[in-house]
Amino acid sequence: MLCWTFAGCLGMLILGHTSHCHDAELVEVGKLKAVILDLDGCVYVGERPVDGAATAIAELRRMGYRILFLTNNSTLSRAGYVDKLNRMGIKAEEKEMLTSGMATSKYIYDVYGPSRILAVTEEGFVEEARLMGHTVVPLERFHEASIVVVGLDRGFNYQKLRAAARAIISGAKFIATNEDRTLPTETGPDPGAGSIVAAVKAVTGVEPIVIGKPSKIIVNMALEILNVRSDEAVLVGDKLETDIRAAASAGMPSVLISRTEPLGYPRPDFVLSSIRLLPRLLSRR
Repeated sequence: MLCWTFAGCLGMLILGHTSHCHDAELVEVGKLKAVILDLDGCVYVGERPVDGAATAIAELRRMGYRILFLTNNSTLSRAGYVDKLNRMGIKAEEKEMLTSGMATSKYIYDVYGPSRILAVTEEGFVEEARLMGHTVVPLERFHEASIVVVGLDRGFNYQKLRAAARAIISGAKFIATNEDRTLPTETGPDPGAGSIVAAVKAVTGVEPIVIGKPSKIIVNMALEILNVRSDEAVLVGDKLETDIRAAASAGMPSVLISRTEPLGYPRPDFVLSSIRLLPRLLSRR
């Protein structure tokens, strides 16, 4: 039986990274059936693929792992992300893609049915919402919205803030695709959706329902799509506060992609300097 020791004994051999090591806790590699991969900062940065990502993902497929790409970024639809990955030489299909935009649209449909939504987001969420049967109302008709969805919107302005705030104050539900503080880009971190969500919270005093990582809502959807238990999948990402926390809350093993020793909690089970090392870590041999 091939096992990992939690928090990095094998990871240290592969990486030279130091980590806490709890010998009493083991993950049986042979039980794993699926790999859940974050995108931004893990598979690519901005429009630049991470070196070795395409090869690593292809190798994981060859090893028999099911792949699910899980992103908090709602700026593109599932089809948009598939196109982006394919342009980078990374094989992907829509059925392997779960975005916070799609998850938010599904959550609203499951809980509230087809809804009238004011979207303070980019086009990716709007496309997913319409595919799910929702109506996206224009900004000037904010009073018709029963739900306000806030996500990453690089065209965010005062008019959008005012419309969202007035709709929520008038009784519309407030839902956030995610609360990521930053978004990695080729030139450095950009403000994430969390900064826009914080602005709406500051005006309204209302806490949103958050769908994206680390929420169990999106993690449970991912496990349902893969048809696996939480101990049969490993979550790979580059942020403690979203990816690793999501894995910890679901009882799922985790791998942090980072070139430095992580500070804070929860602790990842492994730290890899690059996704290209992932097949070696997950080898069943």
